[in-house]
Amino acid sequence: MNDNKNSKAKHARHAAPSAPEGDGATSGEAKPAGQAAKPAPPAPSQTAVMPQAVRPAMPHGAPAGAQGGQPGFAPGGPMLPVDVSEADAKGRRRPAKVIGIVLGVIVAVLAVVYLAGAFVFMDRFLPNTTVGDLDLSFKSSVEAQGMLSDVVDDYKLKVDGQGFALTLSASDAGMKLDAKAVTDAIHSDANPWAWPLEIVKTHDETEKLAASYNESGLGAAVRTAVDEFNKTATAPVNATVGYSEAKSAFVVEPEAVGTALDYDAVLKVVDDAVLAMQPTAKLTKDELQQPTVLSTDAKLTAAAEQANTMIKADLVLTMAGSTAGEVNADLVSQWVHLGDDLAATLDEGALTAWVDDLAAKCDTVGTTRTYTRPDGKVITVSGGIYGWSVDKDALLAMVKDGVANGTVGTFDVPASTTGTAYNGAGAQDWGARYCDIDLAEQYVRFYDESGALVWESPCISGTPDGVHDTSVGVYWLNQKASPSKLIGYENGQKIYESTVQYWMPFVGNAIGLHDADWQPSFGGSMYANGYGSHGCVNLPPYKAAELYGIIQAGDVVVSHW
Repeated sequence: MNDNKNSKAKHARHAAPSAPEGDGATSGEAKPAGQAAKPAPPAPSQTAVMPQAVRPAMPHGAPAGAQGGQPGFAPGGPMLPVDVSEADAKGRRRPAKVIGIVLGVIVAVLAVVYLAGAFVFMDRFLPNTTVGDLDLSFKSSVEAQGMLSDVVDDYKLKVDGQGFALTLSASDAGMKLDAKAVTDAIHSDANPWAWPLEIVKTHDETEKLAASYNESGLGAAVRTAVDEFNKTATAPVNATVGYSEAKSAFVVEPEAVGTALDYDAVLKVVDDAVLAMQPTAKLTKDELQQPTVLSTDAKLTAAAEQANTMIKADLVLTMAGSTAGEVNADLVSQWVHLGDDLAATLDEGALTAWVDDLAAKCDTVGTTRTYTRPDGKVITVSGGIYGWSVDKDALLAMVKDGVANGTVGTFDVPASTTGTAYNGAGAQDWGARYCDIDLAEQYVRFYDESGALVWESPCISGTPDGVHDTSVGVYWLNQKASPSKLIGYENGQKIYESTVQYWMPFVGNAIGLHDADWQPSFGGSMYANGYGSHGCVNLPPYKAAELYGIIQAGDVVVSHW
């Protein structure tokens, strides 16, 4: 059959090559007829060749288009299956590849756009970039610098309100703009690589312009104008504690604003206006200087209560039963001081000044007194050691303690020396009982407690030569002695020695009243005509004896012309 022939021919063409010599059968060995040659096993170093499938030869009369190795079919015969899996796979891969190419193109375009935008915004400003009223969107650095410089050069600001008026120009205020520094500062805030996100944001860079003004003379110009305005303005008054005479009590007095301007507040208003390039700026009450202590401060209420405790004190100060002064609410109110901590305390300076003033009014030692003697003669005398001398330290301590505790009562003025009576400074500060030595009359008188003249006598006083004059002033009688030896010295030399029977000294133990039996007579002008003493008051012996029996140590002796 033809088919078998073709089959054999096909197999003959694809038969395995003959084995090399030395392999398999002996060379030249005959094969049985009709038996195909058996392939020799591969050598260890060789790869075996797999037998390949043999496609059957096309039979004669096969239809056109039939492929070898597949049975053909005659027209009208049954359809055989065809393998289309590879074609379908190729069809499905073609749309995915197109999508990938499109996406790649889009990414490439976006990358180009992104890089181009970043490059552009490295020098130009992002959209919505403003400085004051200037819109710098998409402007280059050079363009922005020119815009900033032009605005500042032509800028003027009018400031008014609260009675204040000021017009500032760029040159007046010393405003100099470093435009490049401003644009550099704005660029430092921007991120050109993030421009896709940044273009939808608002970029207010006004503060970059403000930084350039902080170094200018704007503050100095405003300071000068505000200081000049405040010279005639009313400063604010803090709330404080004050004494109300109507209420006789301390109350919290409210604060007051006044009309003086606060430099820092004014400068802020001006600064804000300049930064925004506004043509005007209005000052309000917010720019006035404000009190720092308000009436709502609880410390003020506490201070008022504390001060009201102090004015409860009412100290009546007396000297020999006479009122010398009074510490009451009206007086204490002048001493209350409100400290930095808002605590009420006594003003030590004011209190000390009051004590000094009272002492000056009450002290009588050595002062000039004018009085009327019982016989009607008006006499003025100065000097001596008798009188009242206020102990100022003791008085200060007493008043401070009394005020702090709200003490009420009558108290003697503390004194280091006292008198027998007190009628105020300049008046007679001794009682009715005293010894009066009238040097002008050369006459001595003694008055008892009722003011009655109980003894009198002419006398001889000291020689009026400036050395032996009898001392004048108000004194105490120091002592009495009977008898007593009187010894006088001059320049260290004893000049006399006399024994007297009745010694009544009133200036230390050096000058006193005594008997003088050596005098021929007494009174008149004998003291000036060579009979004057060394300073003592000479009396007739019997008169001296009488006085000695009346006068006592501590009695007042007034010696005067």
